[in-house]
Amino acid sequence: MKKLIFAAAVLLLSVSAASGQAQKIAFVNIQSIIDTLPDKDTAEKKLAAIAYSYDEQLQQLQMEIEAKQKEYEKISRETPVSQIKLELVKNKYEQLTNEYKRTEELGSQDVQMQRANLLKPILDDVKKAIAEVAKAKGYSHVVDNSAGIVLYSANTSDDITNLVISGMLAKVKTAPKAPATPGK
Repeated sequence: MKKLIFAAAVLLLSVSAASGQAQKIAFVNIQSIIDTLPDKDTAEKKLAAIAYSYDEQLQQLQMEIEAKQKEYEKISRETPVSQIKLELVKNKYEQLTNEYKRTEELGSQDVQMQRANLLKPILDDVKKAIAEVAKAKGYSHVVDNSAGIVLYSANTSDDITNLVISGMLAKVKTAPKAPATPGK
């Protein structure tokens, strides 16, 4: 995917050079921008709470699994050994281990989906801020350098990351505060 974006940028540069029009291309590091925003911290706290609830469920299941394992060992030491009891405990143990695996998988998927949902509005705001700065500075295209795609830039002033960060943080500081919720 990254190679495809880079190839598209190179193609764009060659097409613009061939057409004789000078196009200015800027680059930004979207991840650096997101990392500086207070909304990201809020989203991360919500994600941590979601992940914690799954961790608690997994810990509870782990304790139940360990208890069934001990119960199985205890029954297997009894004389005479009850094969029916062993089979019942073994079945319950297998059910618990399957539930643990399923909870772990679904929890991971849920955290990923919640992360995407929580970060989408932040990313949308970042894209708007990038567009505003790019238009103000006369750039026709902006490339994300989060993954190090921009291999060379003759002019470091084409990196508009700090301008976007400054603009977004200025908006955060001037945004009206939400009224406090009574009783909290």
